[in-house]
Amino acid sequence: MTGASRGIGRALAVRLHQAGMRVAVTARSAEALDALAAELGGEGDVLALPGDVTDPRAVTTVVGTAERVLGPIDLLVNNAGAAEPHEAPVWESDPEEWWGTVTTNVLGPMLYVHAVVPGMLARGSGRIVNVNSLLGVWTLPTQTAYSVSKAALAKLTAALSAGLAGTGVLAFDYSPGRVRTDLTSDLGDLPGARDDSWTSMEQAVDGVLAIARGRLDALAGRFIHARDDLEILVLRAAEITERGGRVITLAEAFDGDPLSQR
Repeated sequence: MTGASRGIGRALAVRLHQAGMRVAVTARSAEALDALAAELGGEGDVLALPGDVTDPRAVTTVVGTAERVLGPIDLLVNNAGAAEPHEAPVWESDPEEWWGTVTTNVLGPMLYVHAVVPGMLARGSGRIVNVNSLLGVWTLPTQTAYSVSKAALAKLTAALSAGLAGTGVLAFDYSPGRVRTDLTSDLGDLPGARDDSWTSMEQAVDGVLAIARGRLDALAGRFIHARDDLEILVLRAAEITERGGRVITLAEAFDGDPLSQR
């Protein structure tokens, strides 16, 4: 699991370990990861591996060590994320900061997919969870790098899922919603958000656990939100798939729009 040193990632690591899973956690802070591993107190079933998700060599090292010590990776959770440190419209944004956010949120998951999926394919099973956000669908004009990166992540998940069809390896877009963390405090108010639209940490992590246990396999490749009624989504999965629901698409402007024929 990436981005495990704090916030949702840390809570996810704790919850998955409580559910009986062996957990490899990574983030840039070795000190925070060691503290997490000590808290979990696992007997050889918790592994703290510091590394930068945008560094290909670090990713290769983390994945190789995790597989050597804990065994094959059955669940990959791409949770590491970043937002611009300063809110501004695109033309006033710092290009380096802007691109740094996109790099963390898109290149990071891609590198871990690149390192982990071949092993999953060889075994014919595995699940990938890309932690996404409704801002990949909505527009926040002063956090454009975050919005752009999460929209790109959704398309990465869709392409990944299509390429993995029939292999036994499944990919999911999962939005935990607005959970009170350091990152969400940097994002400010969301468009149209209500005061009661915050997601509890428990609800956020339970959605990933549901994916890990296979409850949502019928929704692979689709955008899932922590505050969804997951049972209803599963019951209507065939309908959702047939309608092309829960994926980013360009809506037709009118019936018979020529765009739909291309």
